[in-house]
Amino acid sequence: MPPAAALPTGQPRLDDALRTGGWPRGALAFLDANPGSGATTLALGSLAACQAGGGVVAWLDPGGSLDPATATRLGVALEWLLVVRPADAAEAVELAAWLARDRSVDAFVLDLADTDAPAGATRALDRLAGLLVRSGGVGLLLGTPAARAAASVRVELRRSAWLAVGADLVGQRVEAIVARQRWALAGGRAELDLFFAEGRRIDAQLRATAVPATAGAEVAAERPALRVVGA
Repeated sequence: MPPAAALPTGQPRLDDALRTGGWPRGALAFLDANPGSGATTLALGSLAACQAGGGVVAWLDPGGSLDPATATRLGVALEWLLVVRPADAAEAVELAAWLARDRSVDAFVLDLADTDAPAGATRALDRLAGLLVRSGGVGLLLGTPAARAAASVRVELRRSAWLAVGADLVGQRVEAIVARQRWALAGGRAELDLFFAEGRRIDAQLRATAVPATAGAEVAAERPALRVVGA
């Protein structure tokens, strides 16, 4: 079992599927997803949940892809987010290792999605995984297939449908599969509704503003239903 309480993913169903109540402390977790399948949204939600519990978080962004407006709308407090812009992927992995060794943060995202994998990436990520186990931090990895071998937790994300309110797409429904879990039995599955930055604004109000698609036409016209649209 993990040495300390797990960090929430921001998705209670995924917390249950991981069978550790969230990301296990000490984990290097790879979010294994095709582009646009919710990995960044899930990562930002996890950092927001960690912050809500008093944790310190960071985002290592060698590709410069982090959008502050999106992060804010997904619940991240930017004033308490350490953003690191390494020169390349190799430097990003080294700085992640420094954060793990120094125990500077509770959780970080290492976003290598828009970068070329550094030489010896698997070996460097293996070292990072070992440092996290000793420090009790959590690292979330985006991108680079080299992470598949090094990660102690691997969650596959597969889009199953789009979510819409009226004529507007507000998010996507994703199946999360726990393909590897060092601290518990793998194989858990969870259906996640991941809302876009704009759609996230109405997420908390959906129960109040949306009605089932079977409601009367007059009521439905006033309060559009949350619809599931085939992917």
